[in-house]
Amino acid sequence: MQTPTPSRKGVPKGDKRQRTRRALVAAAAEVIAEKGFDRASLDDIAARAGMTRGAIHGNFESREALFLAVMDSQWTPVEADFRPGAPLREQMAILGRAVAAQARARLPMAAGAAAIQLYLLTHDDLRRQTADRTAEGYRRMAEGFVRILPAGALPMPADRFVKVLDALITGLMFTYYQAPDLLTEDDFVAAFEALAGPAPPASAWPTQGTITRRW
Repeated sequence: MQTPTPSRKGVPKGDKRQRTRRALVAAAAEVIAEKGFDRASLDDIAARAGMTRGAIHGNFESREALFLAVMDSQWTPVEADFRPGAPLREQMAILGRAVAAQARARLPMAAGAAAIQLYLLTHDDLRRQTADRTAEGYRRMAEGFVRILPAGALPMPADRFVKVLDALITGLMFTYYQAPDLLTEDDFVAAFEALAGPAPPASAWPTQGTITRRW
């Protein structure tokens, strides 16, 4: 049964369109997780959303555009409350806990995430499109670390460091998806702390404030 539609008075003009797009993306994500990208037909997606195929064409310029929207919804960047000025090891521990929490939260979407990876490996055009978006994400991440970390804190240039982080995040998440009972939050934290090298003596830690920041 459909939820009654509220009065249009005071509702932004684009609200209905946004709700329709979100519903289609959610339906596509479910179908893709069950069948994979190649076998996920627009008819199946429209039926799952309780809409017509025309609703898809009216909201997405192509099948690939819909799938890109699914990727955006299913594989969002991990956000962490970093502490500006804190040592790298502490920042990595914060990130490790955030990635562990997201791995647990995203476990129900593991099949969809694997389908995304397979589709990208077999479709060059879409892979190039996502590569451009990934490169822009790396640029913003690198700028963020330069802002929040003390000078010289990174073990390598920031633009390379964020690529290593991304590979580590992806690897840990997919390993967790395959065997969630084998990886604990401490394992996630240890993996990221290793990028900062050996832990210094406790007396070496500077006193820090409480300001938080997200990439």
